[in-house]
Amino acid sequence: MKKLYFSALFVYSATFSLMAQKEQIKTAQAELNKGNVQETLTILNDIEYLITNAKDEDKSDYYFLKGKTYTALANKKIETPKNLSQAVACYNELILLEVDSGNLKYAVQARELIKELKSNLERSAIDDNNAQKFSDAAVKMYYLYEMDKKDTVNLYNSAINYFNAKQYDLALKNYETLKKLKYAGNGMEYYATNKKTSQEELFSSASNRDLGVKQGSHEKPRNVKAKSKKIEILKQIAYIYSEKGDVASAESNYKEIINVNPNDIEGYIDLAYIKLDKKKELADKMALLGTTPAEMKKYDELKIKKDEEVKVAVEYLEKALKLEPNNKDVSKLLLTLYRSLDLTDKYEALKAKG
Repeated sequence: MKKLYFSALFVYSATFSLMAQKEQIKTAQAELNKGNVQETLTILNDIEYLITNAKDEDKSDYYFLKGKTYTALANKKIETPKNLSQAVACYNELILLEVDSGNLKYAVQARELIKELKSNLERSAIDDNNAQKFSDAAVKMYYLYEMDKKDTVNLYNSAINYFNAKQYDLALKNYETLKKLKYAGNGMEYYATNKKTSQEELFSSASNRDLGVKQGSHEKPRNVKAKSKKIEILKQIAYIYSEKGDVASAESNYKEIINVNPNDIEGYIDLAYIKLDKKKELADKMALLGTTPAEMKKYDELKIKKDEEVKVAVEYLEKALKLEPNNKDVSKLLLTLYRSLDLTDKYEALKAKG
């Protein structure tokens, strides 16, 4: 008898929960209709844990309403990129659920809304970029990537804009992710000219570019085979680490550049300057030492290390000069270093070349 009682109680409780969540969804919709967007989101968040066991129709209603709620928040200029990304996530979840159940109540509409939200956010990001609002553009492009992580060009564009905004930590995070993903960016690039500004703009996809042309905001579409971005990404990473004072990480990335392209003259020059920075650090330490036997011994040890750093810098510069024999800046620096290391023969030979 007890078993029957608890079984009946469980069924009643489950039924009550299902009815309650349906009513809560209706209440949330009513709040949204009144313009009470934050209250709507609170109600939906409170019943989210119940949605797993809800009926398919209720799940559809829930995710569609939640997508509309995040869009309404974005329209109120509340964390716009983030809330648009959340809206797209809801619509994607809705589509997966409805395709799985075979009950396509909102799926077609959701797909169109995703396209519209992405297109609007991308256009806004491009406008920010053109207006040199690099930080705003970076945030929007990052959330475009969050909407579709297969579209890594948005992550790349976000990194560039964070870099231009001098928000190096955020730029580095994106560049390191691109490096981990082995992003090369050597596919197609999709361009069209903005009719208002007469400037050519880069779009993340052909479909977004074509939509702009179709809607009349852009013209003169063209496709370009993109060059690999791998070395550019490594250079940006190395530069940021240098700015942060992380010489070891900077050097590691510059070496990767050389491994990818042994003919990259700038890579050799950058590596040489890293070695010369280390040489300066050692020289500064030497200048602080006194004349006690222990300090003189330390001085000699540091001098050996300093000269080794200079020798390695010389090797990098010699490789650079071999690639570009007429580079006057490299020649001038090499002459200075040859003299500091008493490499008379090399000094005279290079000086004779003029």
